[in-house]
Amino acid sequence: MKVKKTKSIASVELAEVELSLDELQIFEIALNYATKNLDENEIERIFGASKDELEGISEDVEKASIKCKEQNLETVLA
Repeated sequence: MKVKKTKSIASVELAEVELSLDELQIFEIALNYATKNLDENEIERIFGASKDELEGISEDVEKASIKCKEQNLETVLA
């Protein structure tokens, strides 16, 4: 994983990161596991976020993973 740049917008810290598809898939699996197997208090304690926030992040990671897989398939088929 490589951090390319960071910036602040309002109170949100953003990072542009380059990572492998394997790393992205591991994040996806870990977030899915956490949202399905931990209760709200555990999620808050471990992640510092609500279950709803974590589920939203998990959905974003899943969409990014799907988009990367589609782009790789397009590259292979081109």
